[in-house]
Amino acid sequence: MKTAAKLILEDTQTIRLLPRWVTLPRDETPDTVAFASGAALATLDRVLRDPAATVPVALLRDRMALRAAEACLKLEGRSETAADIRDAVCLARPVRLARPERRGRAGDALGPAGDMFANWRKLARINPIPSGGKDRVIRLLPEQVAEVMPDIKPHSGSPVGQAAQILEVALRQFPRQEAAALMLADVTLARALGWDRVMPLLATHLKRTDIRAIAEGEGDPVLCVHRAMVAGCDKVIRSAADLSRRADKLRTIAPKLRAKGSDEALDLFLSHDALMPAALPLTDRAARRLCDRLVNLGVVRELTGRATFRLYGL
Repeated sequence: MKTAAKLILEDTQTIRLLPRWVTLPRDETPDTVAFASGAALATLDRVLRDPAATVPVALLRDRMALRAAEACLKLEGRSETAADIRDAVCLARPVRLARPERRGRAGDALGPAGDMFANWRKLARINPIPSGGKDRVIRLLPEQVAEVMPDIKPHSGSPVGQAAQILEVALRQFPRQEAAALMLADVTLARALGWDRVMPLLATHLKRTDIRAIAEGEGDPVLCVHRAMVAGCDKVIRSAADLSRRADKLRTIAPKLRAKGSDEALDLFLSHDALMPAALPLTDRAARRLCDRLVNLGVVRELTGRATFRLYGL
């Protein structure tokens, strides 16, 4: 089975990484950085839109949302790691809606780390093009930002220029709301590019010093965003290539699984960064057995190293 999966991977790998002339350090003149940024975005756009590719794009967005959350927590002076964030979200008791005849049970609070990831995850699932997308974005922002939220409709200029403009406006008005500003910039970029979902790009690669400089009116927002865009696209494309290989392996063993609900379980693994067995549409025992088998087959990883309260992901 492993040999067959390896052969399939070799035959179907189609994602090409950014060429070195895009990612190599260079003289950072506005023209050279903008050219590299445009090339990087064009390559990423092709990866995300390619109908023949095997990239699990929903999972890719979820992973990027996790990284964005971790970066934004660091901007706030917090030290939670990706493992801490996963625990905060995956181990929390879900909210149960109240019925008319019965009082519902409240879910567990996610805490700052879990809330940050939950907001980035929700953002990455929003289609920014319809008018309703704007209302969904507003609900993710702090109240004071939402009340005077910058207009996120397309403006004149390049997509990166539009994103930089929104980032500057938001940071100048709310210099301590970095996460909200970065979210608005990513929404603006996705909308300008015509993407049907937001891809978290800027938070993980826009330097803290650049963010502070933009907030204080001292940095060049467009140059900073172009520079972050090259690094961000490179990271996303590399992640897409890795997840494409992993997804191919998972799809290869799917016909071998006999458990009822296994197809739905695999779909969840292809769209979520991490899952507890209890989140799968199986009985507790069947879910644990399926996760153990997927780990033994080498298509899913156990992410915690713990004996209990384990989390699994592609």
